[in-house]
Amino acid sequence: MPSAFTPRQAIELYCSAFARRAPDEMEALFAEDAVFDLPLNDTRHHGRAQIMRETRTAIRGLRNIEVVIDHITGQGETGFAEGYFYAEHVGISPDVNGRPARLDFKFVAVAVMEKGKVKRWSEYFDTKPLKPRERSRIYPITRRSPYWEGSVEAGVSEFMIYNHVYFPLVYHHSPAEEYAALTERVTLWDVGCERQTEIAGPDAIAFANFLTTRNLAKLKPGDCRYTVACDPDGQIICDPVLLHPKKDLIWLSHGDADLTLWARGIALQGRYRVEVREPDVAPLQIQGPHAIEVLRPLIEAPVEQIGFYKCVTTRVAGIEAVVSRTGWSGGPGYEVFPLSSARAMDLWHAIREAGRPYEMMVVGPIVDRAVEKGVTDTAYHSNSGMNPYEAGHGRLVDLDKGDFVGREALSRIAAEGPKRKTVGLFIEGDLPRLEWYWPLEDEQGRPGEVRWAVHSWALDRSIGIALVDASLAVGDRVRLHHPLGSPRAIVTDLPFV
Repeated sequence: MPSAFTPRQAIELYCSAFARRAPDEMEALFAEDAVFDLPLNDTRHHGRAQIMRETRTAIRGLRNIEVVIDHITGQGETGFAEGYFYAEHVGISPDVNGRPARLDFKFVAVAVMEKGKVKRWSEYFDTKPLKPRERSRIYPITRRSPYWEGSVEAGVSEFMIYNHVYFPLVYHHSPAEEYAALTERVTLWDVGCERQTEIAGPDAIAFANFLTTRNLAKLKPGDCRYTVACDPDGQIICDPVLLHPKKDLIWLSHGDADLTLWARGIALQGRYRVEVREPDVAPLQIQGPHAIEVLRPLIEAPVEQIGFYKCVTTRVAGIEAVVSRTGWSGGPGYEVFPLSSARAMDLWHAIREAGRPYEMMVVGPIVDRAVEKGVTDTAYHSNSGMNPYEAGHGRLVDLDKGDFVGREALSRIAAEGPKRKTVGLFIEGDLPRLEWYWPLEDEQGRPGEVRWAVHSWALDRSIGIALVDASLAVGDRVRLHHPLGSPRAIVTDLPFV
């Protein structure tokens, strides 16, 4: 490969290497201080290292790439090309009608050379067909997060309803870009839908101990716990993160369930000296390897001293908040719980500004990474009738701690043994979006269902998490049924990575 290139050579090599998914061949094209402009990127990229990082991420998220150059012209050190780009997305589910998600467009590329290297690369094309024209419509019967304006400004396109709040899920980035941002840089999540069931009073710990399955006898202010709340039949209502910010105060930071109404109804019996309510506390998550650097200049408490599953009451950007070293990424990160939503957007803007040097990306929950790490979420009305033992949460059940909701049923299940269990699946082929749980059967015809299914970027294959007959073992085969077909899958352990 030559060490210096003409504009035509640079354009031809770049397009050829991109089509062959060979980013290493492009690296010699760019000057050390090159500039890269693409309409699909939020910011301009500076320097060869950053350009190559973004190019590798882009190629990772595409397959069956074809680049057709119509013609190349040039004048001096500048080359111009027109052509057509065709590719299929990786990790984006097909349309409802089964049509693959594609990235097809006509482009103009401009390469400006200096001493035989690309000094500036710019592309121009119509992004309207490639990004949602607008976000999905909402209705005032459901609450908005206090960070709504920030999520809309960041390019949210799809929501789900979670705890009676619109939850931003999908932004205009590709899954490959979001996965790279989470695992290599830092991300900001609007999780204002993650509501708190607040238990306040001298019996706060005792009441939380009655509502959930773990033994909280040794809980101290500043501790957090991952736990489970069950109904009297032992079925999972939700699997909240419990925070104990200070004496006589417990928060159950819960998933999609009316846990506060449930807890308040029990509290009305009068056995415990507590008050139960949903406070005006809407958290944000800062997740990724640079989360600590983003938070450090904003938080008054020493962030390095916040241990895993610990929390502290402090100020963040001058706003009173509880900060915990928790999150749904399966990796490094923090949650910030402002004690009021009155200055929600002030907090949002401060975190975004602190994240700018680390190329922070606003995203929804990165389900692909969560499933790789075996991190899930269970909601009462879609819980498949699971108890904690079937969900793989048996370690979170302490039958010897005394009375709690569901104890009698869970004692019986523990004695008899659960009939089902949660496993990982290596799934053949590509996957549609999982809009409801997919049925499966094992080789003996015993039923089960796939509750989570994604493309794994770490393993470059389709994976899932399923509820199956308790007798199945690693290596056993099942067949599942989704809208695109009935592929086979192999049972494996969790987590995947």
